Amino acid sequence: MAIFLSFIFGTALFYFSIFFPYTGLTLFVFVLFLIVLYRYWTDSLKLSYIIVIIVLCAGGYLYAKLFYSPQTNPLELEGRHVELKGFLKSERLSSSRGSSFFLQNISVIEAFHPKGEKLVINEIHAINESRLEKGKVYYIKGRFLREGYYMNPGSKGNLPALYIFFAAETESHKNGFFEKMRGGLNDFMREYLSDRSSAFLLSITTGERTFLTAEARNAFSVTGLAHILSISGAHFGLLFVMLFTCFKALFIYLPYKLLTRLTIYFTPSQIAALMTAPFLIFYLGISSLSIPSVRAFIMITFFLVGLLMGRKGFWLNTLAIAAFIIVLISPSAVTDLSFQLSFIAVLCIGLITDRLRKEDAQGDSADKQIKKGVIANIASSILGYLKYSFLISFAATAGTAPLVAYHFHYFSLVSPVTNLLLTPLIGFIILPAALLSSLTYLALGIFPFISLLDNFTIFVLNIIEGIARWSFIDIKIPAFPPILLFTFYTGLLFFTAAEYRRLQERKTSCPSSFYAISAAIALLPFFIYIGVKLHEAESLKITFLDVGQGDAAIAELPDNRILVIDTGKSGYQVAGYLRYRGIKNIDVLAISHMHIDHSGGIEYLLRNFNVLEIWGGGIEPELNLPEQRFLYRRVQRGDVVEGNGYKIYILHPYDEFYTRGVKNEDNNHSLVLKITSRYNSFLFAGDIEREAQEDLNNLEFYLKSNVLKVPHHGSKSSADEIFYHLVSPEIAIISSGRNNLSGHPHEDTLRLLRTAVILRTDIDGAARLLEMPDGSMSIKVFREFQLKEAFNKEDEFSNIKKLFSVW
Repeated sequence: MAIFLSFIFGTALFYFSIFFPYTGLTLFVFVLFLIVLYRYWTDSLKLSYIIVIIVLCAGGYLYAKLFYSPQTNPLELEGRHVELKGFLKSERLSSSRGSSFFLQNISVIEAFHPKGEKLVINEIHAINESRLEKGKVYYIKGRFLREGYYMNPGSKGNLPALYIFFAAETESHKNGFFEKMRGGLNDFMREYLSDRSSAFLLSITTGERTFLTAEARNAFSVTGLAHILSISGAHFGLLFVMLFTCFKALFIYLPYKLLTRLTIYFTPSQIAALMTAPFLIFYLGISSLSIPSVRAFIMITFFLVGLLMGRKGFWLNTLAIAAFIIVLISPSAVTDLSFQLSFIAVLCIGLITDRLRKEDAQGDSADKQIKKGVIANIASSILGYLKYSFLISFAATAGTAPLVAYHFHYFSLVSPVTNLLLTPLIGFIILPAALLSSLTYLALGIFPFISLLDNFTIFVLNIIEGIARWSFIDIKIPAFPPILLFTFYTGLLFFTAAEYRRLQERKTSCPSSFYAISAAIALLPFFIYIGVKLHEAESLKITFLDVGQGDAAIAELPDNRILVIDTGKSGYQVAGYLRYRGIKNIDVLAISHMHIDHSGGIEYLLRNFNVLEIWGGGIEPELNLPEQRFLYRRVQRGDVVEGNGYKIYILHPYDEFYTRGVKNEDNNHSLVLKITSRYNSFLFAGDIEREAQEDLNNLEFYLKSNVLKVPHHGSKSSADEIFYHLVSPEIAIISSGRNNLSGHPHEDTLRLLRTAVILRTDIDGAARLLEMPDGSMSIKVFREFQLKEAFNKEDEFSNIKKLFSVW
């Protein structure tokens, strides 16, 4: 096992050293020292062993470096034309732009600018008017959208977005056997099963997850069942058990002479294993070849090889071999979240299973079980199954929880229970029926159980989505420093190493000090961090998000109330940030005016968060929602809302205000509000232009603010000199899109703000202002918050500081 782990460690060390070169070298020396120390203590120190470890680590490092190409900065792509050859990796979905537009993900093979400059891009999100087919390679011409990438904490799936002008299938590509099978099965299920049912069944049979709705994905996530949506060990394991059991049972009905001849050379188990293998290969072929499915296939393959050789391999060795093969195929897989979650879950399941087996071995003997009686044995078996299932689910959940919480900011409280009750329904009824029907359809063109399967799948999906609507099923977890992940999984690796040594030496248990040290390394830093956060003084924090050519800001008030001011065009960036902060309730959603770049995300936020109030200065918006559970409040000049440590003043509009022209009427009726705290004040000016600014100038000293959200993205039409003089901001935030066609912000506006610190979302990304206890303002921008490739000690030190911080 050490051979494979050394290579994997070297590969991971390369990607780590991109940002932490000196720390990576120190880590390598430290790990090597631990290996030498361990071999010395166990009296098995051999120079050749140490040399092999070093060579394999270096080999993994150089192997990863050989395949590494730094990605082109997505910000450099926006608005630029490109020519590329790419593989369509997802089915087409209708776009919100209209029924003639489709969305698809493309895995890029090679890409160039028209002038010949080579680009390094792994994957893009494409918008096109052609019906491009999944699984085919196309030559494509297009232009990257001007607003296709956002620099915000919590942004997920942030792929560069390309609008396709021209696409032609390359002559060299032909659909393979498995691609045709997968495509035919996908088309059949989409046509003859209901939308919800087919989307789920495709995800567990062919691995096609394109058609799953965001609501369905979220329901499976918060209930702890997200692992079911990707083809993994459970799917391969179940198929193997079904086929292996069936083939082994068939031997009973073979003629006696034939059975005798077969068993001279092979056992029934070996023959059943041989007959099962082609079906597993076929299932892998029609699946999406995701990391969990490949890992599961490799592990089951080694198990089958063990059966054929009459040996049972140690599961940790098999897991290490599976990881080694995947890394050998794609070195960057070590940085993939799916790779990490898949192997950590299996590792934790293996560790708890070993423990349970040891307890069973020390438990009741066969004689004691006979004395118990039939009913007692049945009850014991049921309780044993429930215990095993619960503990295995709990182990997998606990082991992956920090990684899930770090990336998705929640912890499912019902995961062990839902896996105990609902996973069997899916695993023992839906999945076998879907696999059997799919194989029958591919072989004979007949899809049995179609109506029954459709109805039962909808029934189970209704249960899952119903549970997902419960308010107490998960805990929203705010972002925490990434260093806590390192300490937690260091503790887990320490525990695994101790268990591996125990199993090798065939001991019943390790010294309790091993477990205590493992727990301290893994959990103590989390407890310390939580304690520090609980004793932090509450203060005003305002974050201005990068939403392209639009506005969105989140104010976290001193009394823990959340005020969202505008939503951007979609609300996705606001939702991503709120999840990043562990927030599920919006106390007030203030909409400056109903232009889409300020209000386009209202419905999305209402569907995904508990919104208590909506503030607006005009007519209540008409929303396409099944039910509206919020209070709409029309606010006007003179309204004041007071909280613990702050006040919110509404400065504009008011009933008597009118504009002389129609063109900018909506902009000039924008909601203008001012938040004042103990030391500072923040003015949010919407899209007001000169006419409204001239009216507001009558308020004079009420306009004075430390921070100004510059009106109308810094346009020339909002550059009223008296207004800016009266506000006299120390910090000015301009929310505008990169390379926007309007040319915002205008040089006149920048000139009027020359004495202020200017933060621009198109350049700096999201900007966070935090009021400190002494009244000073802490400023953080996303551009400086990201890890950067380190070329010297200063770069690495800056990256190290980011490991200990959050937004």
